[in-house]
Amino acid sequence: MVMRKIKNDNRKYKVFHISRAVTGPCMVYAVKGQRGLLKVVCLKGFIPLAISITSVYPKAKMSSPPTLLQLARRSLLKDEALAISALKDLPMELFPPLFKDAFTGKQTNILREMVAAWPFPCLPVGALMKSPHLETLRAVLGGLDLLINQKDQPSRKLIVLDLRDAQHNFWNVWAGIEDGICSPDVVTETQPVVHHPIQEGKQVVTVLMNLSLKSSHLCKYLRYFYWWAKKRKDVVQVICQKLEFWALPVYNPLELLEVFEPSSIQELEVNECWDLGTLAMIAPGLGQMTNLQKLIINEIYMPLELTGNQEMKEWCFTEIIPQFSQLNMLQHLYLNDVFFLNERLDQVLRCLKTPLETLAITSCMLSESDMGYLSQCPSIHQLKHLDLSGVPFLNSSHSLLGRLLERLTATLQTLELKGYMLMDFQISVLLPALSQCSQLTEVNFMKNFLSVCSLKNLLQHTANLTHLTREIYPAPNEVYGDNGDVMPDRFAQHCSELMETLCVVRQPKEICFVSKRCLDCQGFCVYYLEATLCSCWQ
Repeated sequence: MVMRKIKNDNRKYKVFHISRAVTGPCMVYAVKGQRGLLKVVCLKGFIPLAISITSVYPKAKMSSPPTLLQLARRSLLKDEALAISALKDLPMELFPPLFKDAFTGKQTNILREMVAAWPFPCLPVGALMKSPHLETLRAVLGGLDLLINQKDQPSRKLIVLDLRDAQHNFWNVWAGIEDGICSPDVVTETQPVVHHPIQEGKQVVTVLMNLSLKSSHLCKYLRYFYWWAKKRKDVVQVICQKLEFWALPVYNPLELLEVFEPSSIQELEVNECWDLGTLAMIAPGLGQMTNLQKLIINEIYMPLELTGNQEMKEWCFTEIIPQFSQLNMLQHLYLNDVFFLNERLDQVLRCLKTPLETLAITSCMLSESDMGYLSQCPSIHQLKHLDLSGVPFLNSSHSLLGRLLERLTATLQTLELKGYMLMDFQISVLLPALSQCSQLTEVNFMKNFLSVCSLKNLLQHTANLTHLTREIYPAPNEVYGDNGDVMPDRFAQHCSELMETLCVVRQPKEICFVSKRCLDCQGFCVYYLEATLCSCWQ
């Protein structure tokens, strides 16, 4: 029997037996004592690195103190030189928790060395970042530089640096594992599949990131990354799967594509009122995004300097529209408040070479010819999601919409016609085709002008739409008084009648009737099982 004392957090454990096993650079001690079982993992010649205790007594009802492993990691990180020198012998299962501790403590020197010594194919550091931190980024990229400059390239383990701000299975695998060993096979399964080219004998490191640019200027974090990546294009490929602009940039957006692989971008979103000239400026880059699957363009306006310059406007159109022909993988197209579609929708859709799953054209003016082309466009015959909210009906365009729905009866799942200015005589034209859209799960007819009679007719035509899970309809015209305000008694009565009409033909799941916006409080009256009035009536 061996008698020793192990000190931990001012408490002493009297030990009755110690068994030892040597595994590579580690010694694993199994310790049996009066107060429980301890497992101690030590590096040869260094302080204990992994200590765990399994109590033989029931857990006390109190907040858990730091584990012995946590205390050991803290002790190691207090000595920077010792921590760095220990990395070459550190077991791989201890890298993730130690890295997280160093990351939380912003110990940049240790982080730099740990990146260079990282034993896994992927380092998902973005999942640890609550917000961009320049010095941490410098340390991580500095570690990549050490790795890239290693002479012994075949020994390199790390090939993917993941800067995406998202949950990652890698850290979930290790979460809560203090004294166990996670299988390398499990770790490998959590890594993303990325192409890793070799250029001139050097293996390229891949950096994954998504960008959401909310300022007109690039922040210091992104400026530094742009500078770093541009100087290392021969050994670093930057994959940006999702790129969002939330402000009008004062820089040239095409400069970002100098460090990205444009073909890696799968989602592009443009928001917050870009002018036509800025969109035209990024258009050549759009044409390089050959794997783009989702494109969202919101609120493109005409700047004053282009209002009277027809030649400049036409140049912008010729820069933008032809680029759609390069988007061979496009499946989801959202064009919201994009004025240049009027009389040009056919030019945009004609460029597309593959069928769309989603088409959203909202808050736009479309001509009769635009609607005519839309009703027969080859690229939309497999649409699952159609949103034409805020597109006003013109002349006979309601009959063209009916033809469009006839083509989509086998595929359409969601239909949004919010604020489409539908009236009684127009809705009846749509009903035969609508009643055959057997895959519909959601419909939205808010902000249209329909009577009780027309709404009852509409609801009766949904008898075969058994997959509907969410339905939104306008409150009927009869609920409003002469001044346009909702009359509460009428609202409750008519909406209740409509609900009863629907329940006769099928059992609804989630359905509501919504009034026009109140001009005084800007709220709505909603009937969902019962009437809920806007604040003016409360």
